[in-house]
Amino acid sequence: MNYKKSSIFSEKQKIDCRNLCLYFNFTNEKADNVLKLLKLIEVDLIEKFEDEFVFDMQFDEESITPKSLHKKFNNVGDNLTRKISLLYDAILKTEQIEKRSDYRNLITSKMFMDEWVLEEPHFEYDLNNINSIKNYIISNINNENINYFGEPTPQDIGLNFNCEYITKQEGKNEENSSDLGYYGSLSFNISGYILDYEFDYFINYLKDFVKKSSEVIKSLCANIFISEKKFKTEYFNLFEMEFIEHKDINDNVINKDYINHNRYGFLSGVEGINFISNDLFSKINKDLLKDEFFEVETDKNGLFINVNKNLDMVDIHDKYKMRDLLDPVLIKGYCDHDLIHFMEFLGKVPMYIDEITLVESLDEKTRQDIYNKYFVITKNKEVGDLNLDSEKFRIHKIEQS
Repeated sequence: MNYKKSSIFSEKQKIDCRNLCLYFNFTNEKADNVLKLLKLIEVDLIEKFEDEFVFDMQFDEESITPKSLHKKFNNVGDNLTRKISLLYDAILKTEQIEKRSDYRNLITSKMFMDEWVLEEPHFEYDLNNINSIKNYIISNINNENINYFGEPTPQDIGLNFNCEYITKQEGKNEENSSDLGYYGSLSFNISGYILDYEFDYFINYLKDFVKKSSEVIKSLCANIFISEKKFKTEYFNLFEMEFIEHKDINDNVINKDYINHNRYGFLSGVEGINFISNDLFSKINKDLLKDEFFEVETDKNGLFINVNKNLDMVDIHDKYKMRDLLDPVLIKGYCDHDLIHFMEFLGKVPMYIDEITLVESLDEKTRQDIYNKYFVITKNKEVGDLNLDSEKFRIHKIEQS
């Protein structure tokens, strides 16, 4: 494979920061299946790149070289732990970067940022004006012109794999005290810059990897998409069901069991390429698939449901149409966001106005804790209402004319 030189050698210019990304999750899998998945990751997402990239890798929170990892994987066998993590950053080999210590020196010295002039952020809305904030959200929720230009980062490929053996909460009844299995997720990204933004080869490569993974992980759900480097899909970041802390917000439903059953085993994003299991396929409206907008690729363990156009041409309107089909099999949840962070999702995620709760902090101390006067809670309509302390917070509805 011929790669373009890493973006950190781009002569101090901003670059198109798009990456080709894969994200998948799974639920209630046996240890044997997880071992087979680890072997696939080893071959397809590590060995594939070893000759041309330098890795900075951790396995179960300990630094490790690819060579040592291969030895460890050969001896895992029955010693598979209940919690597994594997992550790496990697960069193309050059005369300056030939081994892991060179790579780490590059990052710690921050030489790749020398001479960069960092710009002060400019916002097209007033952080302290509720009408300005509302108008900006309404005007940009379907924005088609996403700017992916930014400073390069010292990473050309990356992987983050995590899984954990989960048991149901004990003490409720016999059923709830039984073991479940491994829940987990994987993200992988490769820089569009080193591919010269020619994505087709690796799109097909990642699709083949998903197919092979689905042969051993029957609950697998996956998204392949083009965006900035992401550990998760944008949709997942909006509705990932994180505990909302320090904001006096109560939810009597949320607990670890509830999160596991609503975050894993469902599709985590609405993208140009989506893979779902055969079980989830039974939950969607198949009449919608008659539209030529959708491209369906069947496999024995599931199917790809794709937008029928090049992946790098998929826009927000395509994602809304895809969501109409996939909504029954998407994760259900909520999350809170700093206002500035939330605005970055506009035009990238097919969300609806009634899924956006704009909250004003009335208490000065609380306002200091959450950084801005306003923050946002995103919540699927299927999730119950959250209770806010009315003496500390005021909800502002966003209404489109």
